[in-house]
Amino acid sequence: MSNLFKALIIILFVLPLSSLAQDCNNIVRYCPHSKKEGFVFNMQSESGAFVQGDTSEVSIIVYKGMEYKISLCSPSHPQLNGTFQFKIVEHITRGEWEEKTTYTTEVEYDDYGLEIGEKQIPTTTKKRVYRTEEIIRYDNSADENAQEFTFQSNKTRKLYIKVYVPEMGGEQEMGLEGESYSCVGLLIEHQSGVKTGFKR
Repeated sequence: MSNLFKALIIILFVLPLSSLAQDCNNIVRYCPHSKKEGFVFNMQSESGAFVQGDTSEVSIIVYKGMEYKISLCSPSHPQLNGTFQFKIVEHITRGEWEEKTTYTTEVEYDDYGLEIGEKQIPTTTKKRVYRTEEIIRYDNSADENAQEFTFQSNKTRKLYIKVYVPEMGGEQEMGLEGESYSCVGLLIEHQSGVKTGFKR
């Protein structure tokens, strides 16, 4: 086998991997956009290489009065499209009063001043504590596995998007450590939301 032929084989196998690795960094740009609906690309969109079967979480900020559209795609592995699972959750911190009762021991005397035993004196103190609870705002598994979700927030808030990349089998690209991965894009788009009521 000539050196030229060997070089051609190396180029054919290495270039696709290198091209995919570069595209993974910006793969979300190849996801179907909704410009015709008035949406524009949101810079909080994410791209990355994921091992199938993994779950990933990203945080985003949504603003009051804006409408958002969230969708997922894998241009490198079209067989994954339509199978992604994702949730949108919010961490809510609530304050509550926590009571704690402690006891002190005192000697008990009768009317004549004679010691007759001991008694426990309770003391109750209150302390304000804060607990963070994870609230699921949307789960596509409860929405016929919908692959996109459009919503408008009634206030500015921080949300977390949890994405599960399903295992589909078949051929995948191999990373440097021998693990197979797929390129996935989390597309976030926005536009001005609908203003309700009469406006002057």
